[in-house]
Amino acid sequence: MLAASSIDAMLKAKNYKEGSLYSRIDRAAGDHLITAEMAAWAHDVRLDANDQRHADEAESLPSDEDARRALDFAEALGDFMFVLPARVKRGREQAQAKKS
Repeated sequence: MLAASSIDAMLKAKNYKEGSLYSRIDRAAGDHLITAEMAAWAHDVRLDANDQRHADEAESLPSDEDARRALDFAEALGDFMFVLPARVKRGREQAQAKKS
């Protein structure tokens, strides 16, 4: 559930605040903030969290592997949305400073 919450928080940090998590994931993909593959993975994490959040007795508890996959995605999404852009910006600024 916390991995899905982190997806929610990261999207909100990028100003995707309106609507359901489902619609915000799709909007982020449509705006090319994330790839279609990342959106599909985000939906998988969201759906897995829904089973637990709604205490669906028909669903089995998540395994260690399920938890690892959700955490791996949350980390990858953070890297893609925040870490990589910051590294690119810093690299471009350093390159520009060398030209000056």
